[in-house]
Amino acid sequence: MLTSQRWLDVVANNLANANTTGFKRDVVAFNDAFVRELARDGGLGNAIGSMGSGMTMRGEATIYDKGSVYRTNNPLDLAIETERGMFAVEGPNGVRYTRDGAFHLNSNGEIVTAAGDRLLDEQGRPIAIRDEGAISVTRRGDVTAGGRAVATVGVYDGTFRKLGSNLYASTDATAMARDEVDLAPNSLEGSNVNAIHSMTEMIALQRGFEMAQRSVISEDEAAQRLIQSLQR
Repeated sequence: MLTSQRWLDVVANNLANANTTGFKRDVVAFNDAFVRELARDGGLGNAIGSMGSGMTMRGEATIYDKGSVYRTNNPLDLAIETERGMFAVEGPNGVRYTRDGAFHLNSNGEIVTAAGDRLLDEQGRPIAIRDEGAISVTRRGDVTAGGRAVATVGVYDGTFRKLGSNLYASTDATAMARDEVDLAPNSLEGSNVNAIHSMTEMIALQRGFEMAQRSVISEDEAAQRLIQSLQR
């Protein structure tokens, strides 16, 4: 029941983020729990079989498959076309990484996320646009304003750990080479959560939890009847 509950929490979180830009779904890995060997005569006789104790959760993992890319026509919206790579952003807690490319300009002319974290270039510096004129970004990440080059958006690759709020931490992320970067300007990447599959999975987990719960209640009632019979 505890394992099913944790699995259900993961699926519910995936489903809640089915429409979150750049969200990557999580999965749960399991191990078989302790298996007891059964024998006659209180365990001293011939073996009569084994009984499992269910499954235990080994850990969680994030699936980095690319979500669908859709056009928004916002010149600062960016989607990463490859499965590898993340944008680097700087906020109150330092440098973090994200696949959410919904950017805009703040009052200082800096390119920032919806939460106000500043987008970093390939050298780890905030990108600020001082020139007036139309803003555009190429597929390699080159940012221009009014026809003048401003900076190059950094796309970083490494080992990432999910933190929440669509942000990741990394201790080894480095900027990808220019020829490896492939961005979709004026576009955003959707979540890689399959809402229908997640709904089906959630229903199956809820039913499994209820069955386990009924089994526990049944065992408790049987034990209670046994105790009552012994007291007579």
